[in-house]
Amino acid sequence: MQLLFYVVTLIPLKVVRIVTRSIVNLGVLSWTSGYKITKINLKLCYKDLSDKKLKSLTNKSYIESIVSIFETLNAWSRPIHVSGKKIYRIENNFLISRNVKEKNGLAIISIHNRSVDLLLKWANANIQTVSLYKKIKLSSLNKFVKSQRESKNSVLYETSILGTRKIFKAYKSNKTICIVSDQVPQRGMGEYVKFFNIDAYTATLAPTLVQKLKKPAVFACIHSFKNNMLGITIKPCKENMYSKSEYQLSLNQSIEELININPIDYAWEYKRFRRQQSGEDVYSQI
Repeated sequence: MQLLFYVVTLIPLKVVRIVTRSIVNLGVLSWTSGYKITKINLKLCYKDLSDKKLKSLTNKSYIESIVSIFETLNAWSRPIHVSGKKIYRIENNFLISRNVKEKNGLAIISIHNRSVDLLLKWANANIQTVSLYKKIKLSSLNKFVKSQRESKNSVLYETSILGTRKIFKAYKSNKTICIVSDQVPQRGMGEYVKFFNIDAYTATLAPTLVQKLKKPAVFACIHSFKNNMLGITIKPCKENMYSKSEYQLSLNQSIEELININPIDYAWEYKRFRRQQSGEDVYSQI
C-alpha cells in the first residue's frame, strides 16, 4: 500500500494543481456532493460574498481540498524526516517546544486545514504524541494509516469512551496530546456553540480537557502561502479557554481565526452544520 501511494505521488503537486484547476474551473466537478457542500458552507459562513466571489472561492477551496489528498498520500508514503521537508515555515514553534521542554503537558488542537496527517507526521518527528482517530472501515487501510500515525513511538487511540479516558490520562500525566476539534460529534457528545455566528453542534472534548486540567494548549494547522508553499501556523489558546462559562465558545472563535487566515485551505466539503437545533437540513438541496 505504501508503494502504491508512493507511485501515485510521484506526480508533482504543481501538475496536480494545474490539472485539478482546469477541471474544476470548467465546471466538470460542480455536480459532485463535495463541491455542492463546499459552496453551501461558504455561503453560510461568508454571507456578504457576491455570487461571483462565492463561485471563485468555492472553486479555489475545492481545488486545494483535492490537492491536500495528495499531500496526505505523500505523508503516508515517505519516511518521517522526508515528509517534514514539505514544511517551509513554522510560526511560533516555541509555543510547542517550550511547553514540551517544561514537561507540563500540552494539548495541540487542530482543524481540517489541508492535510492533518502531514501535520501529525511533522509533530511526531519532533515529539511523542497521543492522539485520537476514527477507525477506517477498510481493515488493511486502517492498519496502514494507524501505523503511519504512530511513527516514532507516538500512540493512537480509537475515538470512543475508552479512547477519551486514555487521552485524558495522558494529558494529566504531562504528555502531549493531539485532537482534531472541528468535527460534528455523535449525538449527546457535543454542545451547540456559535460558529461563524451559526449555532453548530460542536465537539467539546479538547476545551473541556484544557479547562478542567488547566494545562497548556495551542492551536496548530497547515496553511498555504506564497507560491503554494506550506507552513504550520501555531497559536496560543485564548485565556477564556480556561473559563468554565466561555471555554466552548473560545474553541470556535480560535478555529474561525485560523480558517480566516486563508479560507481556501479549509476542508469546506464536510457537513459542518448538519445537526441544526431547528431540525432544518441545510444540505437538503444536494
